[in-house]
Amino acid sequence: MSFFKRLSRSRTNSQSYVDDYDSQNSPKHSNYRPDSKFDRPSSSRQSYSNPSAHFDGQGVQSPTDFAAAKEANMYPRQAGPQDPAYGPPPGSRGGPMANGVNHSQTSAGAPPPMAAHSSFDTSANPSKLEPAPDLLTRAFNEAMRPYTDKIEQLENQITDLSAWVETLELQQKEVHSWIDKRGLRPDVPPSIAKAMDSQPNSAETLNAQLDRKITIVNFDLHRLQDDLNDSISASHFASAMGKFLPDIARLSSLQTGSRFAFDLILKLGGNLNSHGGLDSGDQDDLAARRAFYARLDESMVEVVRRRFGEGEDWPVQREIKRIEKTGAYLKNYGVEPYFPNTLEVMRRNLHYQSGQGGTPPSYH
Repeated sequence: MSFFKRLSRSRTNSQSYVDDYDSQNSPKHSNYRPDSKFDRPSSSRQSYSNPSAHFDGQGVQSPTDFAAAKEANMYPRQAGPQDPAYGPPPGSRGGPMANGVNHSQTSAGAPPPMAAHSSFDTSANPSKLEPAPDLLTRAFNEAMRPYTDKIEQLENQITDLSAWVETLELQQKEVHSWIDKRGLRPDVPPSIAKAMDSQPNSAETLNAQLDRKITIVNFDLHRLQDDLNDSISASHFASAMGKFLPDIARLSSLQTGSRFAFDLILKLGGNLNSHGGLDSGDQDDLAARRAFYARLDESMVEVVRRRFGEGEDWPVQREIKRIEKTGAYLKNYGVEPYFPNTLEVMRRNLHYQSGQGGTPPSYH
């Protein structure tokens, strides 16, 4: 009996020990400490494959997670600067890696990280390439818009007018060429004559046409005289030749035109001399000749002065003898003087140029 009593007592004591141990591990125990180093945490029974579970089913924190959090607080890791032009490291991008592990999610339920946009990606943030509008510049442009439009309109008009002027100049050249081809330059109106005289070599062209025209008129007068079988009076002949004097004055005003005008005036006097009738002794005929030679002398004085003024190197002495020879011939028929004023101007300039003194000539 005593044996069974001991056995039952020992079982009773053992059961009370178990009950006491369970009561100490109970959460209701007043002396329970979750972070006690002598207690075995219930989270150690969980699998390590789920590192995101920080608490067990009873709300107790794992010692491993607590130690990691404590270490992170004591030694915080500072993230280095990262250039926004470059993306995150390869390990942080979504998709499986070489070991087959998918790192698209760093934690349970967390979305994959967004790829950093390049600084050259204009679709990511287009406002960076479009600065805010300058109100002052916009107001200035709006105020200047009517004037810029007007300037553009005027420039277009100038372009059109320039093209029109070029067309007119081309037409003008064609008309002038047509006039010269028919020898009508001496007969053109003053407005057209002014434009044609401004061309280069206008003096040579006008001289050739005048010389040809004088020759034609002189030939026609002689042929008319032969057809009538009677002489034409000197007054009529002088009147026909005198119509060329205005054109000769126009020729002398051109550059190098005085040289051609000098020869044409002498040609007019020679045509009258070749007309004949000097031996008739008709006083009216001789008076008409003297009057015509006086007109030629007056025109020749202006031509000679202009020719000296141009500084042309021309044989003055030879021209003087040429005029004196014709005058001596006409003197035999009672026609004198012949270019007296012209000879006086030529002799005075000749003496002054040779250094023999005298009054210096005046050029107009």
